[in-house]
Amino acid sequence: MSDDRTSFVRGMFAGAIHEELLFPFPAPLSERDPDEARTVRRLLADIDRMRAGLIDSAKFDEEEMIPDEVIRALGDSGFLGLTIPREYGGLALSPAAYAHVFGAISSVDASIGVLIGVHCGLGSKAIVLFGSDEQKARYLPMLARGETLAAYALTEPETGSDAQHVVTRAAHETDGTWTLNGRKHWIGNAHRAGVIATFAQTTVERAGKTAQRPTAFIIRPDMPGFHVAGTVRKLGIRGSTQAELHYDDLRVPADHVLGEVGKGFDVAVRVLNGGRLTLAAGCTAGTRVLLAEMVQFAERRVQFGKPIADFEITQRKLARTACDVYAADAMLGELTRLAGAPDGEYALEAACCKVFASEMLWRAADEMVQIAGGRGYVKPYPYERLLRDARINRIFEGTNEILRLFISLNGLEGPGAELKELGVALKRPLRNLGLISEYAASRIATRFGATPTLDVDLHARLQSHGKHFEKHVAELKENAERLARHYRKEIINRQQELERLCDMAIEMFATACVLARTQQFLEERGEAECAHELALCDLFVVESGRRFRASRGALLSAEDEGRRVVARGVREAGGLGVPNAILPEEEDAVVRGGK
Repeated sequence: MSDDRTSFVRGMFAGAIHEELLFPFPAPLSERDPDEARTVRRLLADIDRMRAGLIDSAKFDEEEMIPDEVIRALGDSGFLGLTIPREYGGLALSPAAYAHVFGAISSVDASIGVLIGVHCGLGSKAIVLFGSDEQKARYLPMLARGETLAAYALTEPETGSDAQHVVTRAAHETDGTWTLNGRKHWIGNAHRAGVIATFAQTTVERAGKTAQRPTAFIIRPDMPGFHVAGTVRKLGIRGSTQAELHYDDLRVPADHVLGEVGKGFDVAVRVLNGGRLTLAAGCTAGTRVLLAEMVQFAERRVQFGKPIADFEITQRKLARTACDVYAADAMLGELTRLAGAPDGEYALEAACCKVFASEMLWRAADEMVQIAGGRGYVKPYPYERLLRDARINRIFEGTNEILRLFISLNGLEGPGAELKELGVALKRPLRNLGLISEYAASRIATRFGATPTLDVDLHARLQSHGKHFEKHVAELKENAERLARHYRKEIINRQQELERLCDMAIEMFATACVLARTQQFLEERGEAECAHELALCDLFVVESGRRFRASRGALLSAEDEGRRVVARGVREAGGLGVPNAILPEEEDAVVRGGK
């Protein structure tokens, strides 16, 4: 990792390609750490055995719960200690190993993936990263053994997951304890958790003045004033449970502050960056499983005298999904390397990977239902459940809409630096983007003004792709600067443009990862042995370039104002106002809601 903590994605907005961050592609885990690789293989074998007799996803979905015996089995096998240091009884897996194991778990059962992701990747991880020695010694061993579950209570009805502006308040009492009042909702594992990381506003001194800043706390259900208000029923991941928590004068001991008073924002950001990595891992592994299901079903299903796999329309679906999995896997490999580097920065890359992988999984699940036809829509076939389970990932760990704004606004800081008023304006939305805000912007530096060249000795087979990549990075910089000059500080309100810039950056990050991964295959096996990988690479890079150019071509589009005009008219009409050719709306009681 470079000394100035460069970000590959942010660098592209400024026309700089930091190839040292992605090339060469990281070696397999078995080469880097054979002992950890053996641990991973043992865990994968354990989850495979559980799938054979203990894990019943259809039952979990119907009964809307994961049985206690399943959770005990997960604890006995070490799945509840994946991120906990060995001295506290955990496995202390590296980011790469944890991502691989988590992906396997999620692909077997999405609800178990949520349970483990909340326990290992959020609740326990907060204590691992920010807990005191006493807090770690007290709570981590029991969490590693699975004696209780961990939860992570940030989201609120009023502010969502905006850690800067949580409404819950914590008052510091004269005896050193804290009194919390507020509500949290949609909290995974909350009804079962014995240890919960949570957040509340506290009064602190800043520059000689008092201010409200979030602080992280460890709380337990046996503390006075803690209440589980009820669980929620959901579209998918029904085996996992999300609950609402109420803090009514919740008394928290003085030694249960997690990290420093007033520094809860840093806790939230550090933990959720890792959460996006593992969510992307789950989506990637889940798409692999769906691809296998798509192929098997399409080979078995005969229409017009031949398998539907023989039809080009089906082949198009299979090819797009396969290329996307190849790209997502490459992005994930690079991301785990960045996350494992000492003091590494990977916030923008994690956001790109999460957006790409979650939308890939949703497309694959939708295509699986389409290929299965009527069987895709009904039980006992699993396809409708897989579709329902896939939907949450575009919302979890920051909605994809917010993440797109985060990526593009951070990327624009460099190209817009020469425009003073734009630089000032950018700070405000970055602060107000909550969990994904100024923390990343303040810590990710990049060298501006570099020529967009990929200084890697690419295999001859990939060189034309490399040239197109360089051209597109130059175009990303050029268009980021063009938008900054055109809109100036108004760019923060032009979210359609920000989405396009982000999509351009995501496509280029994915392309760079694919080139690095394919280069590794070519170096290891030679061109003759890499026909399949080259076909995946060629198709992905070409189609990714087309998507890049489509986003680029839509910049400064006159249709944007047309969309604003239409949306304004629909809003003014309360959602009505679209002409009905058969019956005017004023006569249609259904459209008018019976009024």
